[in-house]
Amino acid sequence: MFDSITKDDLIMAFFPCIYFSCMSQMDMSFTAKNYRRLSWKERTDAILARSHNRERFFALITKLFAVCHIQGIRMIVENPWSMQTFLKSGFIAAPTLIDNDRTMRGDYFVKPTAYWFVNCKPTNGETYISKSNKSKVSVIHQPPGAQAGICGEERSMMHPDYARNFICDFILGKDQIGTQLTMFE
Repeated sequence: MFDSITKDDLIMAFFPCIYFSCMSQMDMSFTAKNYRRLSWKERTDAILARSHNRERFFALITKLFAVCHIQGIRMIVENPWSMQTFLKSGFIAAPTLIDNDRTMRGDYFVKPTAYWFVNCKPTNGETYISKSNKSKVSVIHQPPGAQAGICGEERSMMHPDYARNFICDFILGKDQIGTQLTMFE
């Protein structure tokens, strides 16, 4: 699969955070909310299955990093970076960039997010929406019809403004005059 990917290509990888998040850490306990109606055997089986899945995904992301590094393939990996996540305490590399407040680039939620750049470097973008000027730009704080939830699909959604601003700021290094406010306006 990787043989047809060239050094001019760019892989954007969004790994399943459900196994690396801080909530997943809490689900490794017999007292986790999800298991309270289960027998001790069912709880044990559920925790071991979760641990096996997390180990499988950790192995896959580690292999992906290694293949991209060895073959010189450019890649950006995204994963949440709040509280104590599995990747904070035991990942193979430190993140290249941490976006602590995604709403400042137009996303739905604050959601601190880490990005790992492999064989490439982030450009220095400045597309920020100042807290005092949010009313002057189109910023939606929740996806339409969303209900708040810890692990709901709506928490995984990325606002198109955030995606565009991230790409322009950190991949293309492109100014966006007239589309978003910057810190200096």
